[in-house]
Amino acid sequence: MHHIDRATPLFADDDGLFTHAVLWRGLALLLLLLLWATGCGPTPGTIDGPKCLKLTPMGSENAQTSTPSKVSLFFAIDSCEAKPVAGLPSTAFDISEDGQPLDPFESQRTVQPKGQRFAMSSLLLLDMSGSILRGGQFAGLKAAAKHYVDTVLAHAAQGQRVGIMTFDGRERPVWLVEFTNDPQKLYAGLESLEVRECTVSADCAALTDRRACAGWRCVDDSTNLYGAVMHGVDALDAQRTLDTTVMFQESALLVFTDGTDQAARTTLDSAAKRVAASSAHVFSIGLGSGADARTLAALGKDGYYSADSAESLSKAFDTVADRVNAMANRFYLLEYCSPKRSGRHTVKVTVTANEGTGSLIRDFDATGFASGCEL
Repeated sequence: MHHIDRATPLFADDDGLFTHAVLWRGLALLLLLLLWATGCGPTPGTIDGPKCLKLTPMGSENAQTSTPSKVSLFFAIDSCEAKPVAGLPSTAFDISEDGQPLDPFESQRTVQPKGQRFAMSSLLLLDMSGSILRGGQFAGLKAAAKHYVDTVLAHAAQGQRVGIMTFDGRERPVWLVEFTNDPQKLYAGLESLEVRECTVSADCAALTDRRACAGWRCVDDSTNLYGAVMHGVDALDAQRTLDTTVMFQESALLVFTDGTDQAARTTLDSAAKRVAASSAHVFSIGLGSGADARTLAALGKDGYYSADSAESLSKAFDTVADRVNAMANRFYLLEYCSPKRSGRHTVKVTVTANEGTGSLIRDFDATGFASGCEL
């Protein structure tokens, strides 16, 4: 083994000394790399790497205009990782026309965090099979569902609506509360699940659509998870076609269960294909060790959450509520008064946020534009 002498000439003829020189050069290069990484790299808070924003225009290919000189753009903002970006301040938006920055003193501008032409419908699909009711899990589920309602309906005036369905082993899930922005109706629906319809299975004879009795309600003790999910996305897709009062709509299905499909009325493959084909966002939450994580991950195309306690169940519902709110509030209506007075022009909106930078380019016709624009 050679001893490394720091005084060794770097270009000595001896083979051993030449080896020492190569080693010292390698160490010097490594030191330079470490110094660069610690002192010369990107500073905290800078936008680095592939971070970016995607601005998706809503409506026509051109910017909308109105007299005397207002230009309007309606768009959604997501990160390039498909995460919704909500609540951006007006300072995050820059406007240019024909490649020239627009002087704010020459044009008024407003950015509404959410356009009035948008609605979000979310559907809670709750497992009411025997294990939930007999296993003492319902109290935690009800509290989590109530908090979800509170969170998403905080923006009810701007288009949020929530519905609740329950499922067990029957062929179809049952509407508990149809889509509404009235939290009291949703609370009453959840409370009704604890009304005792019978105490023994024999009492179910008069209830022809149910096969067994599980304490609070007479139900089919089995779990038709796949069928319930298919009917849930169908209900959301139908809601989009029925509601013609708003121009743009989004929907989200939140599936909760503590087990797996037992009824075998349909297959996982069929349910997964229906979910993939639906325009609805689908989230799934599994409670306890009996929940089939692989199945729920396959069905929850927008997210699967596992919970092992009432506390973690509440956190899972909160997480989905935050995602739904972000999706609902990632829509922006930007309006400004253009200084142009004739001809066709190009407007570019550039947005900068922690998630990165993105832009949207649209054309508009300024023919007939005049002074006097106010927003």
